[in-house]
Amino acid sequence: MTQSRPDFSDSMKQPSDKESRYCTRCTRALKACLCDYIRCVSHLAPLHILQHPTEVGHPKGTAALLAESLTQASLHVGENFAEAHWLNALLGDPKVQCYLLWPDEHALSLAEVRERARSTGEPHQVHFILLDGTWRKAYRMLHSNPALLRLPRIKLGAIPGQYSIRKKPFPEALSTLEAGYHLLSQWEGDEARFAPLMALFTHLNQQWHDFAQGRRT
Repeated sequence: MTQSRPDFSDSMKQPSDKESRYCTRCTRALKACLCDYIRCVSHLAPLHILQHPTEVGHPKGTAALLAESLTQASLHVGENFAEAHWLNALLGDPKVQCYLLWPDEHALSLAEVRERARSTGEPHQVHFILLDGTWRKAYRMLHSNPALLRLPRIKLGAIPGQYSIRKKPFPEALSTLEAGYHLLSQWEGDEARFAPLMALFTHLNQQWHDFAQGRRT
């Protein structure tokens, strides 16, 4: 089963109910809400984020922040997407070519994706899919979904991750927000337009470091 993220088009920061202390937009505690730093960025290639259930509402998570920052992003929660009608319809659309961000030895660079599109001459609309979870959980998600395993994979190259508030399995490991920024800015060749994503990411990291410093003093 999967669950799509509701559309919180109202930018007001508000709790999900009278008792909640959490923002329904950025999913963070109201006292740590980052909505004031979210800037909506338009982009060409739709982005679909598949989020492991354990990441929902994680105070250090970045998937919800990424989804709220983009005009064509969707966030779906689940582990097994075999019966997700929206995903099956998307993958079965002959006018759409989906690519999974998964950096292994078979992954294509974005330059190779562009060359592939030019050589085939087919007018496919490119969609990107990101898995949001720890590397171990993302691996299980991938191998639990044969349709995702069959997708062509893409990579971003060696980019040092700046996610300093969560443990990284290796230096090039990126948060979902970082991955979305690098993917879209490289694909469209416009780092400046996607800069608000990294500004938001910087605020998240700084907020946690300030909190940790306050706890020590």
